[in-house]
Amino acid sequence: MDHLLTVRDLSFFYGPNQALKRVNLSIRKNAITSLIGPSGCGKTTLLRCFNRMHDLYPNNRYEGEIIMNERNILDRSVDLIQLRSALGMVFQRPTPFPMSIFDNIAYGLRLKKIRNMNILRERVEKALRQAVLWDEVKDRLKDNAAGLSGGQQQRLVIARTLAVEPDVILFDEATSALDPISTQKIEDLMMELKKDFTLVAVTHNMQQAARISDYTALMYLGQLVEFADTDTIFTRPKNKMTEEYVTGRFG
Repeated sequence: MDHLLTVRDLSFFYGPNQALKRVNLSIRKNAITSLIGPSGCGKTTLLRCFNRMHDLYPNNRYEGEIIMNERNILDRSVDLIQLRSALGMVFQRPTPFPMSIFDNIAYGLRLKKIRNMNILRERVEKALRQAVLWDEVKDRLKDNAAGLSGGQQQRLVIARTLAVEPDVILFDEATSALDPISTQKIEDLMMELKKDFTLVAVTHNMQQAARISDYTALMYLGQLVEFADTDTIFTRPKNKMTEEYVTGRFG
C-alpha cells in the first residue's frame, strides 16, 4: 500500500497539557482519510500537526515523527512555507482574502515568485476548473471574492490551495458552515480531487465520513482508538468503543 504520510508515536502538548498520546497512523496516497470522534478528542490537533500550524503559537511541543518523502516533517530544519504549500489546508469557515477572485487564487503563486502573467492566468484557470468554480466566476475574476456565496467561497479557498499544487489537502470540518446543497458540491469535489491529491478530513458528520472516505480513524481523548477502511469501521469494527460511537450510543 502506498503511504504518503506515516505518523509514528506522535504526541503533542499545548504547554503542559498533552493533547495527543503516541498516535500511529498511515495516510494512503490518492485516498480520503476521515478523522472522527467527539469534540476535544484530538482530531483537529492531529490534522494541524501535518502542516505544523501549531508552530504559529508559543509553548507547543511535538514528540515522535511524521514521515513524508522519507523525511520527518517535524524536524526543526523543515522550511514551513514549503511544507504548507505541500500540505494545504481548508478551514471550517471560508477564508477568502479581501481582494479579487483572481488575486485570491494567484496569491500563493506570487509568494512562490511566479510573476509571469500568462503563467498566472493559466494556473488560476486550472485551479478554478479543478475546484469546479471556473464557469461560475470566469466573467467576474476582477470582482471582490467577498461577493461570492458561502459555498462558492469555500470552493475558492480550495482552488487557492490547489493553485500551488500541493501533495495533500487537509480539510478541517470544511462543510460544517455550509448548507446541504453546497455541502454536496464540496463532497463531490473531494471525491474527484482524490484522483490527483491525497485528502485528510476532520468531520463531526459520521454520515459524511461514511459517504466520502476510503479510510476512517476514530479518536478519543487524544488516542487513536481504531483505524481501518471505512466499510470496516462502520460495519465490522473491532473495537467496542468504535461500534458504540458509530451507532450513536456514545459521543
